[in-house]
Amino acid sequence: MKWLFAAHKATLRVLNSQRFHLHGGSYPRFFFDTLNPIKSYHLQCSFLSSGRYYSTSGITESAYRLRDVNKIEKGAKNVDLEIISRETIKPTSPTPNNLRTFKLSILDQYMFDIYTPMIVFFPNTDNTSVKDVVTKRSKHLKETLAKILTRFYPFAGKVKDNLQIECNDEGIYYIEARVNQKLNDFICHPDDEKVRELIPESPCTVESSIGNYVIGIQVNFFLCGGIGISTTLSHKIFDGQTYYMFMKAWAAAARGSVETISPSFVASEMFPNNPCLEYSAPSKLLATERLCTKRFVFDSKALALLKNQPVVSKSSIHPPTRMEATSALVWKSVAKAASQVRPFGLESPHFLLTSVNFRKRASPPLPNDTIGNLLDGAVAVCFPERHLELPTLMGDLRESVAKINSHHIESMKGEKGHETFKEISRISNQLMDVIREGDCIVASSLLNSGIYDLNFGWGKPIWFYAMNAGLARLVHLNETLKGDGVEAIVTLSPNEMEIFEHDPEVLSYATVNPSPLRFLNH
Repeated sequence: MKWLFAAHKATLRVLNSQRFHLHGGSYPRFFFDTLNPIKSYHLQCSFLSSGRYYSTSGITESAYRLRDVNKIEKGAKNVDLEIISRETIKPTSPTPNNLRTFKLSILDQYMFDIYTPMIVFFPNTDNTSVKDVVTKRSKHLKETLAKILTRFYPFAGKVKDNLQIECNDEGIYYIEARVNQKLNDFICHPDDEKVRELIPESPCTVESSIGNYVIGIQVNFFLCGGIGISTTLSHKIFDGQTYYMFMKAWAAAARGSVETISPSFVASEMFPNNPCLEYSAPSKLLATERLCTKRFVFDSKALALLKNQPVVSKSSIHPPTRMEATSALVWKSVAKAASQVRPFGLESPHFLLTSVNFRKRASPPLPNDTIGNLLDGAVAVCFPERHLELPTLMGDLRESVAKINSHHIESMKGEKGHETFKEISRISNQLMDVIREGDCIVASSLLNSGIYDLNFGWGKPIWFYAMNAGLARLVHLNETLKGDGVEAIVTLSPNEMEIFEHDPEVLSYATVNPSPLRFLNH
C-alpha cells in the first residue's frame, strides 16, 4: 500500500498550492486509483469507474446535464434515411433459471451510466443485388445474432441497477434502415454529426441504462448494397475488448465458421461488487457545452518520424509505441489550446487520463474473452504554461501506464478490493476539488484490436468509427484500414478545436478529416 502514502502526499501538495487560478463553482469529486508525486505528479486512476461516496438514487445529476447538452445539439437531419423495421432479437434458447441474474463487477459498478456508439462499414464486394442484401443478409444477420445470444445471454437482458443485469431474454433492440445514398459517397467526406444519424434511436447516449436494453443495433443498408452496422453499448458491461469479442463472435457465426467464440464471466468473481457502496459519477468529465469532434489521421510515414523521438522515461528505453506517440502529441497540443482559452498559471495542471485494458497485465493474465470493464486508468499531468517537451510527455504517459501492474490489479481483487477502492476514493476526492472542469482529456484506444479483420461472410470492413458517448474532452485512437496508421478522433470545445486543428506541430504529422476511402488505393 506504499502508493497510497504517495497518493496522500501528492494530494496535499496540490491542495496546498493555490496558484491554479481556479474560478468559482464547486468541483465534483473524481475517483483515482493511484497517485505518485514524481516530477509532474504521476497519478494512476480508475477514472472510468469513478465516483464520490454518498448515497444517490436514480439518474445522477451528471446524467441530467449530459441529457440537456445532447438535446441542445440535436440538429436537423442531413442523411436521407428511412427506418425499415424495429424489433427485438431474442436468444434462440431460453437462459436457464440459475443464470437469470448476472452480477456486475466493482469496476462495472463504478462505470459511467452511458451508452457508447460505434459503427463499422462493409462494402458490397461481391456485387450481390441490393434486394438480396436487404432480404437474405438481413435475415441471416438476425438469425446468427439470436444464436450467439444464448452464449452472450447477459446482453439480451436489462440492466437492473449498478450491481446486476436481469437476464430475462427480452432481447436486443434491433433496427433496420435504408440509407438513400451509396456507401462510398457517404464515407467519402464523413463528419461526426452525419455518422451519428446512423446509430440506433434507442438506447442512445442520453439514456440511463437502468431498466433499459444492454445493446441497441442498427443495420443500415446503402443503395449499393453496402452495410453499416452500428451499436450503442451500455458501458455498465461493455469495454472496447468486450465489444470486439461480441462482434467477432457474431461475424464468425454469420460466415459459418467452425470457431465458437464464447465469453468468460470471471470478472465479477475476481472483482466482486460492493452493494453498500453508492456513488455519483464525476460530472466534470461529462459534456455540458456544445462540442466539436474531428478526425486526425497519422499515416505510417508520419508515425515513423514521430516515433523517432526519444522517450524520457525511467520505466524503459524502447522507442514510443503508436499509442504513446499520438496520445502525447494530442495531449500536448490540447493542453496548449486550453491554456489559450482559459487562464492558466505556472502551477495550473492539465491531465491526460488514459484508459488501459489490463487483461494481459494481470498475473496470471485474464482471458481476452473476459467480458466487462477490465479497465483501469493511467493519469499523467503537465503544466501548459511551462515548456512542454514531447519526449517528456511520452515518458510521463509510459510511467503512468506502467503503474497498472499485476500488484495493483491484485489489490483490487476480492473483498480486499473494497477497502482499496474506499481508501483511494477518499484521498482522490480531495484532489478533484481543485481540478478545473475541462482541464483534462480522456484517451481510449482500440489499436491492435483486429477490428478490420471482422468478416461476416461478405468481406472485411473499409471503415470503423467510434463516437464520443458524452465526455467533455476525448481522444479515441483507432487503426487505419491499411498502412499501420492511427486515426485519432478528438473531441474538444469549439474554441479549443479551432486552435488545436491549426497547431503546426499537429499538422506536421496528421491530416485533418481525410476520406477513409484514401486507404482503399494503398
